[in-house]
Amino acid sequence: MDTSAIGGWVASAFISKLVEKVCSYAGDQYEYQREDTKEKLRTLEKNLSSIQTVAEDVVDLFDYRVLQAQAEDKGRVNSVASALAGSPSSSRTTNTTASTITSSSSGSTAKQSVRALKRFFFCDEDIDELISVVHMFVDIDSHMQTFLKLVELEDSRPVQAVQWRTTTSMPGSKKFFGRVNEETHLKKLLVQKNDESSKPYDVISVVGIGGVGKTALVRRVYNHFHANTCHFDLAVWLHVSDIFDVGRLTKEMALSDTLSMSADLNSLSSLDQAQRILGDKLKGRRTLIVLDDVWNELSSQSENLCKPLHLAYKGSKVIVTTRSKNVASINGATEIMHLHGLEDEDYWGYFSECAFGDANPSEYPQLENIGRQVVRKLAGSPLAAKTVGGSLKLKLEENHWRAVSGSKLWQIEQKEDDIISALWLSYEHLPDHLKQCFVYFALFPKKYNFHGDVLVQMWRAHGFLSMEAPDEIAYGYIHDLLQLSFIEKVANQEDQYVVHDLLHDFAESISNGELFQIEDDFHLSVIRCRKTFSQLCSEINTSNTYTIQQVTVREPIVGNATKRRRTSSQ
Repeated sequence: MDTSAIGGWVASAFISKLVEKVCSYAGDQYEYQREDTKEKLRTLEKNLSSIQTVAEDVVDLFDYRVLQAQAEDKGRVNSVASALAGSPSSSRTTNTTASTITSSSSGSTAKQSVRALKRFFFCDEDIDELISVVHMFVDIDSHMQTFLKLVELEDSRPVQAVQWRTTTSMPGSKKFFGRVNEETHLKKLLVQKNDESSKPYDVISVVGIGGVGKTALVRRVYNHFHANTCHFDLAVWLHVSDIFDVGRLTKEMALSDTLSMSADLNSLSSLDQAQRILGDKLKGRRTLIVLDDVWNELSSQSENLCKPLHLAYKGSKVIVTTRSKNVASINGATEIMHLHGLEDEDYWGYFSECAFGDANPSEYPQLENIGRQVVRKLAGSPLAAKTVGGSLKLKLEENHWRAVSGSKLWQIEQKEDDIISALWLSYEHLPDHLKQCFVYFALFPKKYNFHGDVLVQMWRAHGFLSMEAPDEIAYGYIHDLLQLSFIEKVANQEDQYVVHDLLHDFAESISNGELFQIEDDFHLSVIRCRKTFSQLCSEINTSNTYTIQQVTVREPIVGNATKRRRTSSQ
């Protein structure tokens, strides 16, 4: 193994793995939820990433010096061979001499490597940079104490995982806006009979990205039927979340409605006992059950939960809210409703309530104009309106509103239950190979249409997908992102896809500082989208001249597939 390879392994792989392991392990710890620990981890990550950047620059310099020396040596050999080839000597003599020189050159690889390394190591400027990096490695020792404190083997996490939120059927104080057609359609589905089904119940799935208003719509419809008991004899609301605990959910159903409020869940000692009690309770009763925020993709667990429902009266319904089309399908849904953003005026009404509160928007015409500009960026998401509107509401002043309007969604201060947290939960459920594919979308502008074949080629070029992987696997990545609502099919376009605006903002928030972009403000012949540097170089019209000094281009840091690329050009 040559010196540059050793240097590359030490400076790149080691630090990359160190940063990755620190962040992933410490991020899982309960202590990480404390704000002071978060700050320590951010500082540690920033310092280690800075060391990695400088160290990799030196490794690149190693590579450059060695390649330069090899090129010079090769050039000298070619010059001698060319001179001999042009001499009046016989062809036999020329061939013999050139062959001897080539053989001698091949046999002296070690000597050439020594000469190349000597030229490298005797450069004072290079030595200074190398010493600087070594000092940075020494600094890691001081960071290790912080690292060890963050990843102590003592497990202090609580038994229950930290939840993004917990939902109930109780309506909130805010007015309900829009969704008239969706509400009417859902109510119609709940009362209609399905004579073709052999089961006494039907499953209706409501699918959409985080924060689009699935829970709010279903809650409104649920309360309509809960208040009017003429159709359903029993209505139960269950918040599922990412832990699909069949035992807990069954017990909650068994203890709902008519049983004593003081009943102890632990008194039901087994799942079998709980299911039998629930089955007796559902027998002969038309039932409405809501399973809110479902992530489970194991059909066996869903089937196990629904066993007691086979004793319910014909016409019973189960509503499932989920972000995943896979989840909607494995639950045997007879109907899948895809929920999108609110319509313009309905959305403005909800946004106004969040941003102005009790104030009258007409009394602030300038703020109303700014607010309408903000609304266009939020893609009809109620949770995004709540997040941004809450920030605007702090000061009904033009300067403050303009500052918020000019900020990216992820740059606005947010709470744990705001839009970025909701989208982050979806992102955390992605496997690592899909995380890096998703973050790659941040290189392109919003509403950019990706053709499937081209997208697969780009993923292959960046190493997100093996060059040897068959197309079935490649398109499986696209299918999985579709099923998880991270991308959507472009209407009336074959094999074309687009990223939801809010998810594009989220991808930018993850890749912030890790991607390079050139935007064409001067109407030159530059591709009008963000590109990696290598892509840009191949697409810029060579008749135009650009001076770019020491551009740093990085791929998204995701999972085990961390990749870095640096290029300098003129």
